[in-house]
Amino acid sequence: MKVLVATKDLAVFDVLQGLTGLEYDKALFTGQIYDALPGAQLIIVDFDDLVEHPYSVGMLRGILSDSDVPFVSSEEFLAEPDAWLREARRLSGDSSDMPTKRTIAFISYSGGVGKSVIAMDTAKHFAERTKLPVCLIEFTYGESALSALVGKQLPALFELATQPDIEPYVWNNVTLVPMDYDNSRDLSIQLLGKYLKDVMREHVLTVIDARWPHALIGAVRDEIDRWYCVATADRPDAVENAEKLAAEMGPKAGVLMNQMGGIVDSVALSGIERNVELPVLRSADRFEGKLGKRVLFHTYGPAVWGAYEPKGPFANLFGSGRSKKAAKPAVQPT
Repeated sequence: MKVLVATKDLAVFDVLQGLTGLEYDKALFTGQIYDALPGAQLIIVDFDDLVEHPYSVGMLRGILSDSDVPFVSSEEFLAEPDAWLREARRLSGDSSDMPTKRTIAFISYSGGVGKSVIAMDTAKHFAERTKLPVCLIEFTYGESALSALVGKQLPALFELATQPDIEPYVWNNVTLVPMDYDNSRDLSIQLLGKYLKDVMREHVLTVIDARWPHALIGAVRDEIDRWYCVATADRPDAVENAEKLAAEMGPKAGVLMNQMGGIVDSVALSGIERNVELPVLRSADRFEGKLGKRVLFHTYGPAVWGAYEPKGPFANLFGSGRSKKAAKPAVQPT
């Protein structure tokens, strides 16, 4: 049995030491707790003792509340240690890996290649499969594609960054931060970066939809783990631009080829190195996860993301297909 200890109260360690069949790990960073969550049977945590890196305490508390793993303060644990250990053993279950904190960006020199649809489909699919927090941030020069696709005027970056009482719009459990460039460009990169990084700390996955180059993306550029340079198979200019952009962005970048039509496109593009291929979809704006699933398999790998996709006849094309069991709230000992 594994216990995660996130408290400075030494009395907890005195109780745990010497117990047979039990091991414990220390963790005081929010990220350490999140990463260790799949293998833990009990978490003893004093939230005031935690260091907020890379997640906020509030986000971590929400994830723990929705998880299978019981968590308890040091004071509560010390009052009834045997009861909590019995409860932890009763609830022991799935130890599938959790998706790590990631920031991915869909970028292109060319317009009309499907960046915004892919970004929204990826974010929505992540939210549906994991039930973990995800946000989508837009960097555009003109009208907001996010507002257009959602079909309503949304609170945008300028007012969100300058008016703390305004909350971002949540669409299908995805936090949306669209851009109003004409106003946002008047803000300093430092102010934008502070606001956006605070938003990102509240989410496990951050998806960025950006026209490239963009004057304001420097606010979060260093936070981006993966750049997907988007092209469509039927546009040679977009393919050439995506290749150039991927080379410019370096080892964290790769080409994402959208709207692959089958063997003809595969042969025509045989000399083009690409990380992800997405099929032609007649109704991509229904956001059914058919595009996002492939992106997430590439982002997290089959070993992790396969646990979040249901089994089926084509599961081996993408990963193991292990089903993730539904989360349930922590149960208090009686």
